[in-house]
Amino acid sequence: MSKPSNQKVKKIVKELGGTIVGVAPVERFDGAPPGHHPLDLLPRVKSVIVVGVRIPDPVVDYDEYHLKMKEMNTDLGIEANIENFYMQMGHYVEDMMLNTISVKLANWLEIDYGLRSLPTPNAAHTGLGHPVMEPRLGFFSQRHAAVRAGLGEFGLSGLVINPQFGPRVRYVSVITEAELEPDPLLKEKACMRGKCGGANGPACQQRCVNNALTLRPGVDMDKIFIDIPVALDRPKCVDFSSGKGGFACTFVGTCLRMCPVGQKVTKK
Repeated sequence: MSKPSNQKVKKIVKELGGTIVGVAPVERFDGAPPGHHPLDLLPRVKSVIVVGVRIPDPVVDYDEYHLKMKEMNTDLGIEANIENFYMQMGHYVEDMMLNTISVKLANWLEIDYGLRSLPTPNAAHTGLGHPVMEPRLGFFSQRHAAVRAGLGEFGLSGLVINPQFGPRVRYVSVITEAELEPDPLLKEKACMRGKCGGANGPACQQRCVNNALTLRPGVDMDKIFIDIPVALDRPKCVDFSSGKGGFACTFVGTCLRMCPVGQKVTKK
């Protein structure tokens, strides 16, 4: 039986609707928390395939659509736009696309090549009824996998920054027995290391309305961020008590919008 190649995998992923794709060897995941290492999930794993789907610019830009809906008051407009527009078109659709791609890719590897392949669920934003505010642990870290597949580095927002599309990408992984040629890790910084915000620091952190992001001790700004350089205080991140936490940040993509990397795909 023939073996799948890195190039064939990428061709299949693009045909299925993926925007970007990278491959990481299992060795790059050494140090993962117990239960979350690829070998904990698939004992003979050789590679992790990571697929990204880009979020369209007008979805991330948001552009205060709620203020233009004159038939409803502002509070109702905000609620409608967060759930019915931004979360749908900026999270749910991309996440279900990614989940579908991962299952199709896993089936292709198993049926055509006899290689056990595990599609991992993308995040929690599937739109299938899970309460958005409910805290839960991820099955597998798609962000860490994306960085280890060479698709970007972590930024000072805690998001993965892709050199071409910035943070405007969502990811999913397929853990597989296929031994594929790995893609190289990023060699040049993608995050601007705070230069985007001038003297006041990173633009994403300036707009973090509840100051939920703090730099981790000992972070080396001269090295590629393979691990998350900031700590996120999740309760602060989703705190609505300020009257602006959820709308100004968490559920309308402020971290994505404020990052200047990858903003030049289209123009307003």
